[in-house]
Amino acid sequence: MIVLMISLMQYALTYELDVNTFSNYLDVQNRHLHLEWLLNMDKKYINATSTYKFQVIGRSINKITLDIYKLNIYSTYLYNGLSLQHTIDNPYADSDQGQRLNIQLDKTYYKGQYIELSIKYSIDSRSRSISFMTKEQTSTKTMPYLFSQCEDANCRALAPLQDTPSVKQTYTATVIFKDTEAADVFMSADESKEEFQVLYRPQDQAGFTWKYKYFIQKVPIPSYLIAIVAGNIKKVPTSTGGRTFLVSEPDKIQAYTDELREMEKFMQAIEQYIGPYTWGTYTLVIQPPSFPIGGMENPLLTFANPTIMTGTGSGLDVTIHEMAHSWFGNTITCVNWANMWINEGFTVFLERKASLFHYNIPDDIKLNAIIGNTSMYQDMLGFGLDSNFSSLHPDTTGLNPDDSFSKIPYEKGYQFLTYLESIVGEVDFQQMLRAYLVQYKYQSIDQQEFQNFLLRYLYEQGVDDYSTKRYKILENWNKWVYSPGLPPVILDFSTVKLTEAYDYTQSYITADGKQPTKWQDYINFLHSQKQVFLEDLFKQAQNNLLKLNVIEQIDKDLKLTEEKDFELKFRWFRAILTAGDKTRLTQISDFLGSVGRGKMVYPVYRALNLLDHDFAVQTFKTHEAFYHPIAKNNIKNILGLKEISIQ
Repeated sequence: MIVLMISLMQYALTYELDVNTFSNYLDVQNRHLHLEWLLNMDKKYINATSTYKFQVIGRSINKITLDIYKLNIYSTYLYNGLSLQHTIDNPYADSDQGQRLNIQLDKTYYKGQYIELSIKYSIDSRSRSISFMTKEQTSTKTMPYLFSQCEDANCRALAPLQDTPSVKQTYTATVIFKDTEAADVFMSADESKEEFQVLYRPQDQAGFTWKYKYFIQKVPIPSYLIAIVAGNIKKVPTSTGGRTFLVSEPDKIQAYTDELREMEKFMQAIEQYIGPYTWGTYTLVIQPPSFPIGGMENPLLTFANPTIMTGTGSGLDVTIHEMAHSWFGNTITCVNWANMWINEGFTVFLERKASLFHYNIPDDIKLNAIIGNTSMYQDMLGFGLDSNFSSLHPDTTGLNPDDSFSKIPYEKGYQFLTYLESIVGEVDFQQMLRAYLVQYKYQSIDQQEFQNFLLRYLYEQGVDDYSTKRYKILENWNKWVYSPGLPPVILDFSTVKLTEAYDYTQSYITADGKQPTKWQDYINFLHSQKQVFLEDLFKQAQNNLLKLNVIEQIDKDLKLTEEKDFELKFRWFRAILTAGDKTRLTQISDFLGSVGRGKMVYPVYRALNLLDHDFAVQTFKTHEAFYHPIAKNNIKNILGLKEISIQ
C-alpha cells in the first residue's frame, strides 16, 4: 500500500499544470462542496451560499484563492462563524477568464489539515454559466426556464470554485424555488432522501409557495460537471431496463420518448465494448433551442440540444456520444484543457465502436470519420495550420480556454487512438482501455500518463512483438500531440458510399441547372452520405463552381431550404451563402433565430458575414436575446463586435 501511494504521488507530481485557473489548487484542494441556492427566475437572480471542505496538500497555507466570474461576493467565513477578509483581483484583466477571489485565513494551516468555510454570494444575468429564459422563450410559455453550461471554465460563474478539471469533489445541494416559476428542478446528482440543514427559509407569500429539493453527488467530479435545470419540466422513463430517463417540457415528452426508445440499447452497446455503466441511472435533458452545444455530459443529467431530435433518429449519435462520456471524461478526466482530447478523442472512439455494435453499418462509421475530419480541417484553417490551437495540446495561457474550442480534440484525438489501435491490435487495445478505466477511475490525468500506462500495460501483458509496437507508438507520439495541423499519419476511411456522394454532387454541377438523371438517389442515401454531399457542395462553392442556377435546381428537387433536419440544413445554408445566393436571406435569418447550437450557427454566421456583413449584424441583433452567453460571445467575435458590451 505504501509503495502504491508513493507511486501515485510521483505520477501526480508529474502532471501538467492548469494555466486557466487562478486558484492555488497545488496547495489546497476542495473535497466536498455544498450549495444552497434560492432561485428567483423571473428576476434572473440567485441568492447563494457555498460551503467547502478544503484539505491542505502543500506544506502550509494561510490563504485560499478561487476562480470567480462576475459573482457578487458578500462575505466569507469559517464554519464557526469567524469572518474572513477577502479581496478580488484580475490576474488577466483582458482575457475574459474572470477574477481571482483571495480569502485570507485566520491562521496557518499545514499539510493534511481541513478547512471548512462558507461564502455568501449571488448570481445575476451577467453570468455566462447560467441562462435565464423568460416563459415566452419556452415551448409551453407558462414558466421561466433556467439551465447551466459550465464547460470549459465557466463554472466560476456559478460559484467560487477551483475551476479546473484537475480537482474533483463530491457535492450536495439545496435548491429553493417558487412553485409558480418551476414545476421541477434537477441537478447532476441524485435526489437526496435526506433533507439538509437550510441556512435561510423564505416565507411563503400570496400567490406562490416555496419548494425545496435536495441533491447528492457521491462520486468526485470536476467543477465543470456541476449542472442545474429548472422550469416547466417533467421526468419520464425512456425505455425498459429502468436506467434511462428523459427530462423535457411536457408538450414534447411523447415525441421525444418515442424517438429515444432505444436508449437502453445504446447503453448496452457501449457496455459491450468497454464494460459496465457505474453511475446508476442515466437522464437526458432535451433543452430549449438556445442551448449552445449539441450535448453536455453532466453525470446523471446529460443536456442535449433539440436539434438532435429529427423524428427519424438520425441525430442520436449525439446521445451515444454523451453516454460514452460516462466512461471517458466523467470517470477519467483530462487534467487541464490542453489535454481535452483525453476526454473527447476517447469518447468519439467509444461512440463509434458502440455505434458499430448497435447499427452494424461500417460505411457509416467511415463516413462520420470523414465528416469529422472535414470539420476538423476547417477549424484548423480558421486557427491557422501553424497555430498550436490546431494541435492536440493548445496553449491557452492568459486566454479563455473556450477560445481554443474546436473539433480538433474530438477528431484528431479519435484518429490518434485509431492509429494506436492499428499498432496494438483491436482486441489488445480494447482490453487496454478497460484496464485503463480501472487504473484511473475518478482521477484526472494528462497525455503523458496515458502513454506511460499504455506502454506499461502492453509490457506487463506480454503482447507479441512488444519492442516493435513500442517503437511505432513512440515514433510519432509527440507529432500527434504537439505538432499543429494535419496528423502525421493520414488514415484511410474511404468507402464506395463516399464515391457515390461525390458523384452525386458532380451530377448536379455538370447538369448546370437542369435535373440530373439520378437525382432521386439522395432519398436512399445514408444520413452521413447526405452530409458528405452537402460538405462537397460547400467545397464547390469555395472554388466558385456552385452556380446559382444549380442551387435553384437542387432546392427544387430536394427542398433543402425546408429541411427539418438541422444537421443538413445548416450545411445547405453555408454552401449557398458561400456561393453568393442572397435569395434566401429571410429563411436563413429565421433559421439563425431558431437554433443556438454553435456547431450549426457559427458556420452560417461566418458565411453570411462574408456575403453581407450588415445583414449578419442585423440578424444577430434581432435574435441576440435568444442566444446563450457562450454563443453570443462567439457570434460577436465572428462579426467583429467584440468591443460591444452586451449584458
